[in-house]
Amino acid sequence: MTVGRWTRLASVARRRGVLIVFILLVTSMFATTSTFGTYQNLINVMQQNSIIGIIACGMTFAIILGGFDLSVGSVTALASVVGATLMIDLGTPGIPIGVIGAITACLLVGATNGWLIAYLGVNPFVATLGTMTVVRGLIYVATNASPRFGVPYSFTTVGMGRLLGVPNPAILFLIVATALGFVLHRTRFGHYVYAVGGNSVASAQMGVNTARVRFAVYILVSLCAAISGIILIGQTASATPQAALGYELTAIAAVIVGGAPLGGGRGLMTGTIVGVFLLGVVANGLNLFGVSPFWQPVATGLILIAAVAFDGYSKRGGFGSF
Repeated sequence: MTVGRWTRLASVARRRGVLIVFILLVTSMFATTSTFGTYQNLINVMQQNSIIGIIACGMTFAIILGGFDLSVGSVTALASVVGATLMIDLGTPGIPIGVIGAITACLLVGATNGWLIAYLGVNPFVATLGTMTVVRGLIYVATNASPRFGVPYSFTTVGMGRLLGVPNPAILFLIVATALGFVLHRTRFGHYVYAVGGNSVASAQMGVNTARVRFAVYILVSLCAAISGIILIGQTASATPQAALGYELTAIAAVIVGGAPLGGGRGLMTGTIVGVFLLGVVANGLNLFGVSPFWQPVATGLILIAAVAFDGYSKRGGFGSF
């Protein structure tokens, strides 16, 4: 194979590698198990991955910015507990109040993260790890670590209903991904996110208010977590303090597998969507083949390591050496 042809193939692998892997994975699943292609299983894949997908859409902004948010799992649980509690206490008329209360509580956490990171200069790992721990602890204290039941049945349509055969959570995921994809790729704010993630010093010298961009991004991430928490209420009809454990790592993994490096400055919303469903199909495949669910985090971790290693190798010009 000539050097020029290899270079072109390597370039395609870097830009479209995750999509190629996803297509090959789905094709192999269709070929090896008849259960995978059934309507009910495909609906389950969409239903189960929509919550993580919405969180990952917000996480895409944070990772392109050069940071991440470890508190999203706790914030999702916070939305679930606050929203469900208000709905249970106020009944059906309290559903709008529950939704507003959940979003407000989550935005306060996002504003705290943004303030710590953007204006106090706290490292994103430390800031969001701290808020993750504090929020989860407050949830346990407020609920005595016990679930609450009694959410109005009508609200389960949000989490379990379907429109034209498509689960409502999947429709909400599509709406969020489309809206945030437009913001990221077609607006000035999105361009600022790329600029700050690529070189914050140069961006500041060009007149970009880097602190304001960072602050807004962490509020956006918490808003996505709030939406996911509200959907979770509709799926479980309850408030569970242990909800969304580990969601932050799965969301980060989906974004990185989708092609956004932790160093910031690069990434696509379409890549995140493919990353979400790639991890989802892997988990679904393990279930269909009767593999213990305890192996699913192992598979996710291995995929994440492979994605990071591939990105690092290509950055060092490893593919150009052939």
